[in-house]
Amino acid sequence: MRIRMKSTFLVPVLSIVTACVASAEPYVRPQLPERQARPNILIIMTDDQGYSDVGYNGNPVLQTPRIDALAQSGVVFDQFYAQPVCSPSRAALLTGRHAMRLGILDTEGGNAILAPEEVTIAEALQTGGYRTGMFGKWHLGDNAPARPQDQGFERVLTHVGGMIGMPYNPPQGRSYFDPILIEDGVDRRFEGYAPDIFTDAAIDFMVETARDGTAPFFAFLSLNTPHHPLTVPDAFADPYRARGLSEETARYYGMITNIDHNVGRVMDALDAVDSLDETIIVFVGDNGTSSLHRQSDLWEAGLRGRKTDVYENGIRVPMILRLPEPTAAVGVRSQVGAVEDLMPTLLELADVPTDVEFDGVSLATVTSTPDAELPARDLFFQFHRGNEPVPYRNIAVRRGDYKLVQPVGRGREAFAPEAARFELYNLAEDPRETTNLAAEQPDRVRALIAAYDDWLAEARADAPGQQVTWIGDDRQPLVTLSRQDWIGAGLADGENGYYALEVRATGRYRLTFRWSELLNATHPVTIQIGDRTVRREILSSEMEARIEDIHLAAGPLRLQAWVTIDGRDSGFEFIEIEKLDD
Repeated sequence: MRIRMKSTFLVPVLSIVTACVASAEPYVRPQLPERQARPNILIIMTDDQGYSDVGYNGNPVLQTPRIDALAQSGVVFDQFYAQPVCSPSRAALLTGRHAMRLGILDTEGGNAILAPEEVTIAEALQTGGYRTGMFGKWHLGDNAPARPQDQGFERVLTHVGGMIGMPYNPPQGRSYFDPILIEDGVDRRFEGYAPDIFTDAAIDFMVETARDGTAPFFAFLSLNTPHHPLTVPDAFADPYRARGLSEETARYYGMITNIDHNVGRVMDALDAVDSLDETIIVFVGDNGTSSLHRQSDLWEAGLRGRKTDVYENGIRVPMILRLPEPTAAVGVRSQVGAVEDLMPTLLELADVPTDVEFDGVSLATVTSTPDAELPARDLFFQFHRGNEPVPYRNIAVRRGDYKLVQPVGRGREAFAPEAARFELYNLAEDPRETTNLAAEQPDRVRALIAAYDDWLAEARADAPGQQVTWIGDDRQPLVTLSRQDWIGAGLADGENGYYALEVRATGRYRLTFRWSELLNATHPVTIQIGDRTVRREILSSEMEARIEDIHLAAGPLRLQAWVTIDGRDSGFEFIEIEKLDD
């Protein structure tokens, strides 16, 4: 286990205890059932399901009866936040640390790779005797040393990159139906609908572990829906079509109803093996409602913005924490929480110590004491494309009831600090963010900007450098590079990024450069390997170029390769690298 030798989560926990004493509400650690020394833990994270996209938050159309029942039996955090996009939120959930401190700003361009020295909740729980499994969307690195199995998960079923249906997915497996997935490091075609397949695998893992009875389990069911493409079996979309909703909304809501169906399957499976009341269950979204869904018939609880925005509907998400009975006072909590709070919370509830310094705080006391106070803190949000965080670009700061918003610059457009447009909202009085108080309260605006400046400087100082992909390492003999993790470019044809690699063993290597479809003419290929340039051609009807045998020395290596089509340089969709026997 990799340890950051800093302070532990006991610091925020002690702050919580102090706050409780001050309010005459003594903190009592929730007691676990006598049948098991430590609870099982299940985290269900969904992709692009915002605060308004569940029935229990008042959606008048969407049917989520099993999620609503989970909320009825658990603790609902009504003011719970993620980051504006998925990779930063997932990194924060898995480490208890803010994504900016982890160097994870974006979802592509080499900025969504979790550093190997970070300690994940899976690694921490493994030291506490847990079996661990991850099923679904990872989006924190597809190759060693950043894969789930490199970060503490012993059983893994996932897909490449951030979604299914993109140029980084296998060409014959770009559908949610019958997808090609990665099972414990091996590509395999599955039959069925991807979220159902991930749920099947998670259920198998949990039931197998529960029946074995020698260790508790930690399962991370990370569903890849309702992220676009909006692909769902008709049985789930048809009821919404019948209500006259647009095709887009019917599919989006149908995907969420499928999620609800799978939540029910999980609950029933745990109940069938007498593990439901021995399992902590977390249900949480990774960011706000999808930004690509623009239909007017979508209900959004009156909240402003969408995914990638730092307004409320871009970052406020559903979150339910169900604890083994009778360890929590069920109901709704108004305390403000964030995804980085989940790891310290779960480790405290499981009584598993760690030496990680968290940005999050434990919410354990709030589960048993509804009016418990959390330590005063600021929450920070930022997202934009690019390789480095740009000050003030699409940011928000929440302190108490007040929230500073600077919404300009979330895309690829040029941004200068003087373009910043600071807004201030009192969320207790104005949760829809309609009344900008910045002109009336300039001192508060300046204080929050100063807090952001200090935080960003600290986070950037702590952030690791550019993460590299290993080649020539025994744990992954064949490495497939896709456009997901190249640096300095997007995902589409005509983009041309480079890869930061580390050659783990000096020796001979084979490199194969693959395009996805037949080309109808001869096209030149340029390959830059460190300071060497190699030229090839792809002839008519070919889909690849190869270097059969090249000597690479151990150490860092920059690799870039492209095919020129109609005068335009376009990076390959896939590059395979394999170490040869010496």
